[in-house]
Amino acid sequence: MQVQAVENWAIIRGKIEALSPHRELNDYASASITVIEVTPVPGYPNLFSWAVGKQIDVNIPKTKTEELGLAAGDSIRARVRKAGPTNAFVDPDEIEKTN
Repeated sequence: MQVQAVENWAIIRGKIEALSPHRELNDYASASITVIEVTPVPGYPNLFSWAVGKQIDVNIPKTKTEELGLAAGDSIRARVRKAGPTNAFVDPDEIEKTN
């Protein structure tokens, strides 16, 4: 049985605690982020309202991590979506380093 994921978006601000190549997705990096703030995106469910003060894992395209020079310790602002119970992805057009 397949379950259709609901289209959802939120804006998070946080600090990258760790950044490493994704174990399965060759074109992605996996980032552990301590979330400082979550802002809803109008018109979309916010599936990250629970994440303030917690650490979450998100997938970021490797090309974007290289372009921005992202590393552990950096602060970011990014638009994110849940793609499944354990998968979250950053919108590559809506991520910025803020430090």
